[in-house]
Amino acid sequence: MTDSVSTSSSVSQKPAMKDEGKFVELPDAKEGEVVVRFPPEASGYLHIGHAKAALLNQYYQKTFKGILIMRFDDTNPAKENAEFEKVILEDLKMLGVTYDRFTHTSDHFDTLMKYCKETIEKGIAYCDDTEPEEMKAQRDQRQDSVNRNNSVEKNLKMWDDMIAGNENGKKCCVRLKINMKSNNGCMRDPTIYRCKPEEHVRTGNKYKVYPTYDFACPIVDSIEEVTHALRTTEYHDRDEQYYWILDALGLRKPFIYEYARLNMQYTVLSKRKLTWFVNEKIVDGWDDPRLPTVRGILRRGMTVEGLRQFIIAQGSSRSVVLMDWDKIWAFNKKQIDPVAPRFTALLKDQLVKLHLKNVTKEECNQHQKHPKDPSIGMKNVYSGPAVYIENDDAVQITDGQIVTLMNWGNVKINRVQKDTTGKIELIEGETQFDNKDFKNTLKLTWLAETSQAPLTPITCIHYDNIMTKAKLDEGDTFENFVNYGSKTEYDIMGEPDMAQLKKGDIIQILRKGYYICDSPFDGATKQSCRLLNIPDGGTKEKPTSLKSTDTNVTANASGDKSKSSAGATATVKSSPEVDKLVEQIGQQGDKVRDLKTNKSTPKDDVNAAVKELLALKEKYKSLTGTDYKPTNTAGASAAASSSTQKENKKPASAPAATTPSATSAEADKLLEKITQQGDKVRELKGNKSASKDEVTAAVQELLKLKEQYKTLTGTDVPATGAAPARKEKEKKPAVKPAESEHAAGSGHTDLKKQTKLGIEFKKEENLADWYGQVVRKGELIENYDVSGCYILRPWAYFLWEQLKAFIDDEISAMGVQNCYFPLFVSHSALHREQTHIADFSPEVAWVTKSGDTDLAQPIAVRPTSETIMYPAYAKWIQSHRDLPLKLNQWNNVVRWEFKNPQPFLRTREFLWQEGHTAWATQKEASEEVYQILDLYARVYTDLLAIPVIKGRKTEKEKFAGADWTTTIEGYIAASGRGIQAATSHHLGQNFSKMFEITFEDPQTQSKQYVYQNSWGITTRTIGVMTMIHGDNKGLVLPPRIAKYQVVIVPCGITASLSKEDEDALINTCKDVETKLKKAGIRVYGDYRDNYSPGWKFNHWEMKGVPIRVEFGPNDKAQSQLTVVFRHTGDKTKIPVDTCETKLREMLEQMHNDLYKKAKTELDSHTVVVKDWAGFLKGLDNSCIMLAPFCGEPSCEDRIKQDSAQDAVVEEGAPAMGAKGLCIPFDQPEQLAENQQCCHPSCKSKAKYFTLFGRSY
Repeated sequence: MTDSVSTSSSVSQKPAMKDEGKFVELPDAKEGEVVVRFPPEASGYLHIGHAKAALLNQYYQKTFKGILIMRFDDTNPAKENAEFEKVILEDLKMLGVTYDRFTHTSDHFDTLMKYCKETIEKGIAYCDDTEPEEMKAQRDQRQDSVNRNNSVEKNLKMWDDMIAGNENGKKCCVRLKINMKSNNGCMRDPTIYRCKPEEHVRTGNKYKVYPTYDFACPIVDSIEEVTHALRTTEYHDRDEQYYWILDALGLRKPFIYEYARLNMQYTVLSKRKLTWFVNEKIVDGWDDPRLPTVRGILRRGMTVEGLRQFIIAQGSSRSVVLMDWDKIWAFNKKQIDPVAPRFTALLKDQLVKLHLKNVTKEECNQHQKHPKDPSIGMKNVYSGPAVYIENDDAVQITDGQIVTLMNWGNVKINRVQKDTTGKIELIEGETQFDNKDFKNTLKLTWLAETSQAPLTPITCIHYDNIMTKAKLDEGDTFENFVNYGSKTEYDIMGEPDMAQLKKGDIIQILRKGYYICDSPFDGATKQSCRLLNIPDGGTKEKPTSLKSTDTNVTANASGDKSKSSAGATATVKSSPEVDKLVEQIGQQGDKVRDLKTNKSTPKDDVNAAVKELLALKEKYKSLTGTDYKPTNTAGASAAASSSTQKENKKPASAPAATTPSATSAEADKLLEKITQQGDKVRELKGNKSASKDEVTAAVQELLKLKEQYKTLTGTDVPATGAAPARKEKEKKPAVKPAESEHAAGSGHTDLKKQTKLGIEFKKEENLADWYGQVVRKGELIENYDVSGCYILRPWAYFLWEQLKAFIDDEISAMGVQNCYFPLFVSHSALHREQTHIADFSPEVAWVTKSGDTDLAQPIAVRPTSETIMYPAYAKWIQSHRDLPLKLNQWNNVVRWEFKNPQPFLRTREFLWQEGHTAWATQKEASEEVYQILDLYARVYTDLLAIPVIKGRKTEKEKFAGADWTTTIEGYIAASGRGIQAATSHHLGQNFSKMFEITFEDPQTQSKQYVYQNSWGITTRTIGVMTMIHGDNKGLVLPPRIAKYQVVIVPCGITASLSKEDEDALINTCKDVETKLKKAGIRVYGDYRDNYSPGWKFNHWEMKGVPIRVEFGPNDKAQSQLTVVFRHTGDKTKIPVDTCETKLREMLEQMHNDLYKKAKTELDSHTVVVKDWAGFLKGLDNSCIMLAPFCGEPSCEDRIKQDSAQDAVVEEGAPAMGAKGLCIPFDQPEQLAENQQCCHPSCKSKAKYFTLFGRSY
């Protein structure tokens, strides 16, 4: 099935595409006939933006089995470089881009010169010797050049001078004579040829004149038979010029398709700026992993497939966005995680020895390199009486604790030995391999001390962004935002088999991250293996990563070359002379920036200031032995610059707290007291007989001890100083400590892996991404590999079934019967009603093939069912006794929109109900239209708690083929837009006359045409509900439609709770569940023991369950339930005995609260306006406006166009004006007698107040 109305396309099958990618179906694209091109300039290395262009062109080449031309744009001899050509071709090979033809623009220089001369001879081009600055000024001021009206003879003479490259020719250029008054600057007589007597890398000195890219590109595209030219949106203004040139020369015109360029945060993509980084040695070369070059990101560990998937996910969308690097690395992680071998490595300066007294010999065993894929191979894992662990793990260990050595077994800790400063010297323990309880143990990575094989010395290199600002603003000097501390090195020790790693191998170091081998271990020279960290797309640093565990490195601690044993940056020792020099460099740097910012500063003054700055830096280097960098001046100026934060990005991580040695003994005593007092507080809180005063006094004493510790050491109490918290039996990510037992077990101090369980975007800040996450994390939908189509998950389908049941009951009582008609409609049937099909034509999907055979006539997939059902109506209706005929079907329809699909709101396939009725009289038919509209309004108000406005559609917005359309309109405050909620149409006799649906009038025995209605409501209802009620925690489901109105979560099940008490608590929860079910409340008891209460709270909040019941030991003791409202977060207590009555009242109250809130938002954003100024003001305030309107479609078009005001409602989408939503049945007031239409250019009188607004 194809997705275009056109039947000329012979493309029978397209590869599946992910939902994120928006790929245009190229106009007139035919399999085997598409020709695209990738035309880079050979003046630098390819970067990620070029990679997108190359891969997009290849995508269409492969999709249509067409031709890809690799063409070097070598029109500028000064920039063209043979070495760069070689590099670019190598980069394309690395990307897996294969081309069918290889060309240069210079292949066509003779042809281009011929066309240039032709434009001069036709009088549509002229030679101009105006000075460049003056020419630029004339363009800006839209003034003609003195040469614009030269004779053809004079222009040809000047052209000959240019070709000869003589002194007169060097002053000239050739310009097209288009329109110097144009609003498009690209059309103000652009230059198409220049005289540049320079040697060209391919043609040598043969030519003295060279075409501009803008002149050469369209001509060469046409000559090389390019059918579709893909260009970024930044070329949009030049498209008009592109086609003008081809029209002027009578050449074939390719189709231009625009897509958005790839913009990345915290980097630069300009060749000039990238060259500066390389030349200034801020980076190590063009393949430096910090650069966005193809070589750089591949060296850093980006896989070609990961990059390709990322580019395909972006698609050929025109939306201009600033992309976070995390997204591209997240795609890459999906490629490397299933195949990356797992290894263990520990920080060299954090090794702590653990002696295992019951292990007597060293062993070597074979383990899988990847736990899930044995085909990746095996590795040697050594064990023995002594193993190393990291200090950051060791400080969490206490005497008697059970810990787990990963992939080996449990160990009981007998003794932790510390020196006088509190530093751990030695840990002793014994293995307990028979103990298989790993639930509540501290997991440790480890390496054995063995004589069989030495550990592998490794240097791990971590990179940060090269810029400290996400996006440079206009006027920013990029050098001021360079991150000079973007490289950090760590020395680690890895397991012996890591000595076998080869260059390019990608691995995962357990608990540290992913790495790529940049250079292997050299056994002869003992040169350490060098690994480069591969980002994994996570927005937060893992607690066990090298950056987190190495307390010697601050957030900005490393320069490009510097390194110490612990990875910390070498700093310069302070001296009066160094301090003074640092101050002078800073002052001179400020002076240089000020001079560069001031546009009137003479160039010589700037050069002199820069020269002086360089001299000061050279003096600094001779004095200190290191290059000057803002990051290596610690010690100078009170060490201020060594802890400099990364500007406009991330605050520096605070160093881990350490206890000063001078006060270590006293600090240890305090920590012991704090531990004891913490235990006392917990015991008192757990003791039901303890008074509130006792608990308060104990807490105050604990806080007092902590304050004493902070006064003594200057730091807060470290996590390891606190008493070990009781651990929840249920093991899942922790949540914030709650004020009650309902979060018990979630406040422990163990470091947990950071997760992204909740909604990461805020509704008020990023509505589109918020909505996308809510419907996915709320388990309403799952993506599908056909763009614009989605899987409805059970949570969403239940909502639809509730609506369906409600509507079915109502329409059955009205005498409507359900039926089903086929999905397909013939070409002839669909086109019998031209007015009707005209509105749907761009959205109709057609089946054009059966296997490999073309169908004799294409068959449409139904966009609606009028033309499918009404031929049958004509057969079934013969007499007035056959009327009324009232049928309804629940089905799916397909409308192949290309405009930014959004789940539920705008999709290519959706579910709906469509009723089709036939009546003998117009009066009867009209009455049903309003009856159905009232039913739809009740669906929203009574089930979804959403207010709507009932009205009639304007003539322009009515259903195609209808006499008139009624509608209910909703309002989404988060976007300030209205939304059509449901419609009911009176079709009159339009379709009955077309399909000959007639009956014999019993009075006159004459043939009469029936009157018809159609009406429908769709799964859009779910999207409207989500948009209106959802919040920053996820879905908020109205109680009357929610699958579970109440969820019960047992709480307070801790290690100290006996098995009998636990069972009793769970049984009580189940009793309450049974009681509520008998009362007709939809309830679910969440008794899963592998999730913590906090995790469950978050889960059910995201899914929008109206009420959460928490039940713990205190609740059981007092025979009460703790009830939490989803929409407000309010918490209250209710008795168990009357819980069903109370909860039913609360559910009803929640429905009323949701409706009241939505009604307030609607009313406060619905304004009456009388004139155009008020109209625009209301639109700017995200309102929907009741405005006087004449009712004419042409006037409505002007209102929509003139109210757009360049207002972009969605990023990358066109400006959106206001359209007529409906003519409300309830008019706000009586129109004044002479009230004019609201549009200033309309001279007609207003007929009624019409509701206008931006709309989905």
